[in-house]
Amino acid sequence: MSTLSVCIIAKNESEVIGRCLDCVKSFADEIVVVDTGSTDNTKEIASKYTDKVFDFEWIDDFAAARNFSFSKATKDYVMWLDCDDIIDEDNQRAILGCKQTLSTLGCDTFLARYYIGQSTTTTVTRIIKRGSCQWVGFVHEYLASTTRRYTLDFTIRHGKPASSVERDSGRNLRIFMKKMAENVEFSTRDILYFAKELYWNGKYRPALRWFNKFLNQSDAWIEDCIEASRMKADIIGHIGKAEDMIDFLARSIVKYGMNTRLLYNCGLALYNAKKYKEATMYFLAIVNGLGINSQYFIDTTDYTFLSLIWLSCCYWYSGDKLTGKRFHELAKAIRPNSPTIQTNEKFFGGV
Repeated sequence: MSTLSVCIIAKNESEVIGRCLDCVKSFADEIVVVDTGSTDNTKEIASKYTDKVFDFEWIDDFAAARNFSFSKATKDYVMWLDCDDIIDEDNQRAILGCKQTLSTLGCDTFLARYYIGQSTTTTVTRIIKRGSCQWVGFVHEYLASTTRRYTLDFTIRHGKPASSVERDSGRNLRIFMKKMAENVEFSTRDILYFAKELYWNGKYRPALRWFNKFLNQSDAWIEDCIEASRMKADIIGHIGKAEDMIDFLARSIVKYGMNTRLLYNCGLALYNAKKYKEATMYFLAIVNGLGINSQYFIDTTDYTFLSLIWLSCCYWYSGDKLTGKRFHELAKAIRPNSPTIQTNEKFFGGV
């Protein structure tokens, strides 16, 4: 069985780091925690799980901190985690099982599913052979590997608490602004994430400019273009007309194909514009399995469930309540305890 180091960088994560390390101890042969300047008892909690707790002076560079943590690993393979990641018992056992086969798969880079939001699970590089590649990117860092990759069968859930979101608000944008003031040359990926940070912080007009710049990059990855297009469309909805937003989403579908996420956003934009008949076409495409998913962004049943909800509403407001009830019942079969289902039951119960 191959040995595995788990590496974590932390700062003021006392609320969640114990929960994370409780998950890790069942499969890690070594735990490395790199603290970047905590003022709470993060380091004390980490010390209960490992004697490999190191200090690293924060220099506004996540890749530098990650690379330092990897440099302290001594086992065959290295896994990274965030302090607010959660691994349930089934997936802990799955990781333990993976350790038996890592050395037999003929590659140094291993992907795994990462549940990071309400409707999309992405696939990220999670484990590498020690020393095989480095972290790149001062914000939204990634492991730059050019070798063959293998996808392992386990899922990690990102469970950031509200207090952490509030504490970190604006941090990444401040780093980007500082790097720009220092005349740091932005990569295509940096351009994308700078646009996203502007968007997430409500700075829509400058975000629009940077999304346009990203979408004009010749080396932009198509999946990133899809995400950028969804955010650009939302900005158009905030600062422009609903018709312009719908038109841009429709053109994005023509350009990038019937991606589930683009279909959903276009259907929702049409619904909000009270164009119920047109909206049904996009939601039906998802429900009928015509949406295109990708290797790295795995659209979950959330999109099917939500599309069924919106279909029930589209038909209700179009006057076809019987068809609306049929879609309501299909959604109810997926998640009968959903608060949305309970609310809609009051309407469809009497149909």
